[in-house]
Amino acid sequence: MLRTDELLERIGYLERANRFWKGLALGLGAALVLFLVLGTFVGASLYFQGQNQRAEVEAMMKDALQQEAVARRQAEEAVERARQEVEKARKAADKQPW
Repeated sequence: MLRTDELLERIGYLERANRFWKGLALGLGAALVLFLVLGTFVGASLYFQGQNQRAEVEAMMKDALQQEAVARRQAEEAVERARQEVEKARKAADKQPW
């Protein structure tokens, strides 16, 4: 009879230990899934944020290049007008007798 009690006690201990390890494995599995899901969301968020920043930088670069082209064109026109004014002044000076 003593042997049976020892075996029943041991079976109870092993069943409790089995439930403990199953619970631990389930908890750790849930934590791993949560970690993977959150990691995926954070990774996707950072990826799309980077894409948006890159698009903004590209748009700013495009605007800057357009502004540079406009400024260059205006500078070339100003130089051309200045040359024309100098040419007019030279012609006017050539026509005047000294």
